[in-house]
Amino acid sequence: MILAEIVDVQSLLKVVGASFVAAVGVSVAFSLAILGATRMVENRRNSRGIEAGAYAALMIVGLVVSGAAVVFGVIVMTTK
Repeated sequence: MILAEIVDVQSLLKVVGASFVAAVGVSVAFSLAILGATRMVENRRNSRGIEAGAYAALMIVGLVVSGAAVVFGVIVMTTK
């Protein structure tokens, strides 16, 4: 098995798994930010202040999580 000596399969699978989890997590977080933004605007037009505020909070949380994931990824890539 010369291929097993050249490629560290365990590390490669670890990177693939982490990348998949990160991609899904960032996609879900940003999707929630988009959902929050669109529903916030919709509820503001219909004079529903409390619901608009809740969706605004969802938007902010989604954006913060997305931004934090990007910053974390950049930090990890530059330190290794």
